[in-house]
Amino acid sequence: MSHPEQDTQLDLAAAYALGALSSEEARRFEAFLAGSPEAQREVAEYRDVAALLALGGPEAAPSADLRERVLSRIRGPSARSSTAPRRPSAPWGALAAGLVAAVGLGFGYVQLREARDLRAELDGTMQRLAETSELLTAREATLNAIFEPGVQMFQLTASGDPDPGIQLFWDQQRHRAIVHGFKLKPVPEGRAYQLWFIKDGAPVPSVTFKPEPTGHVKVEQIPVPADGEVSAAAVTVEPESGSTQPTSPILLVGPLKRS
Repeated sequence: MSHPEQDTQLDLAAAYALGALSSEEARRFEAFLAGSPEAQREVAEYRDVAALLALGGPEAAPSADLRERVLSRIRGPSARSSTAPRRPSAPWGALAAGLVAAVGLGFGYVQLREARDLRAELDGTMQRLAETSELLTAREATLNAIFEPGVQMFQLTASGDPDPGIQLFWDQQRHRAIVHGFKLKPVPEGRAYQLWFIKDGAPVPSVTFKPEPTGHVKVEQIPVPADGEVSAAAVTVEPESGSTQPTSPILLVGPLKRS
């Protein structure tokens, strides 16, 4: 059976858990709290709810049982005991109602935030998949070009040293080439590697390129002179915009002998 004084003190559980009581009220409630397991349980539950709301976790939704007990604070004595009429404590009832509403709103916000986070994660995954698919498509196109009939591979090296090096894939039917370089050193600012074809004994300027930080580089669809005798290819370091004639020593060179 419930007692009016006990019920009145229980009405203060939400306010006490939220730190809304005055010092005197808190001391009186703590004296009551020490001997009331029911009050201790309710204070713990209110504090749990407040903590969950602050954390914003997915478990922030109040249980149906807890919600009903909080609402009983609002409805007054008739919800707990018909034999002990008393006036409900309006300020604390409003506070408890606000707590339930806040938790409900917090849970809704958490759900919305989680949905947005999931959408962002999904968008990121789709973007990575698209980039991977694009990379694989490009690699497949390169492999297809390399294995086309009439394509030959030639090596450009530094005085016979295999590192650094360039593989030049020459499509002699379409007069196109692919350059794949590895272990290339970085070039100074404003400078770049430049490819030269040696045609009829004279250098013909071709593309410029810069390696990645790993030392790798790939350049595709390089035009190869179709007329005259192309006997070799070489690489020098030139201005970034390219040169019409080599202005620095040859770094990499290799013969291009037709099969």
